[in-house]
Amino acid sequence: MSEIIQVKGNVQYQITLDPGVWIFDDRKKRIDQFFEKNEEDDELLTYQKQVGKQWDRELQEGAVIPTGKSEKAFIYKKDISGDWGIPFAPFLNNSNPGENVTKVVCYFEDGNTVEISWEEALKGILWFAVDGKPIRENGPVYFLYGDGRNRMSPIKGIKAFEIV
Repeated sequence: MSEIIQVKGNVQYQITLDPGVWIFDDRKKRIDQFFEKNEEDDELLTYQKQVGKQWDRELQEGAVIPTGKSEKAFIYKKDISGDWGIPFAPFLNNSNPGENVTKVVCYFEDGNTVEISWEEALKGILWFAVDGKPIRENGPVYFLYGDGRNRMSPIKGIKAFEIV
């Protein structure tokens, strides 16, 4: 199984995707977060809520004195557990697709293909980690439609994407 996926076709730049490094990418989200219907997409509002929670905690519990253990390491370890995905659109746009693209074709190892409309692909999500670990079985990514209609049965085993 290859751990990388190519994006090729009607593009100016053929790119290679390496899902193994996306766990460090700021664009990643937990899979559940992609399908929540709320207004917390506003970064300023999210920041203000986090600061407010910290302020409330310090008022109730007092300031926490550092123990010498790295809280950052704890947060990092906590953050990577769970199922993770990343929006597909930035990668498609970075390939600089041609003006008349209509679809993205997913290629599988057995030679089969699945076609996704360009609009659906731009809204799509690449699911790259389960329980904080890279997807090995039928991986390295699963494709989810942006509305989550295939969440229980994502498109698996993708080896390449061709923009047509």
